[in-house]
Amino acid sequence: MNEEINAEKVKVIQEWADRAKDDLESAEIILKESDNYEISTYHSHQAIEKIIKTALLKKGEKFKFIHDLNILFQQLMGGKADLSIVEKISYVNSLYPMLRYPAGDKITKEQAKKSLAIANQVFELINF
Repeated sequence: MNEEINAEKVKVIQEWADRAKDDLESAEIILKESDNYEISTYHSHQAIEKIIKTALLKKGEKFKFIHDLNILFQQLMGGKADLSIVEKISYVNSLYPMLRYPAGDKITKEQAKKSLAIANQVFELINF
């Protein structure tokens, strides 16, 4: 019975990790092949969100189904994160309203590139 639970937990964690990696790859492809910077940045945000949730699951922690990267990262790190990565995650998080709703401002290529670079850094930090 315990082995079944553990196998199911491993499966769920892998599914989250796979989705996170898919989002990261999508962000890279969209940035490279189009000028749809909002969608690329959206996938960078999703990749960060999902890889943090993957790490929380791996630690055996539950999480709220929210999109706030700051809250999720704080839960994961418990206040023990380097300030520079916290600031970078906050940067991507600050772009989220522009990604979800039509607004006057558009995401620039530089913002999309920066968001993707931050997503890659978060993956490295979390070791995925």
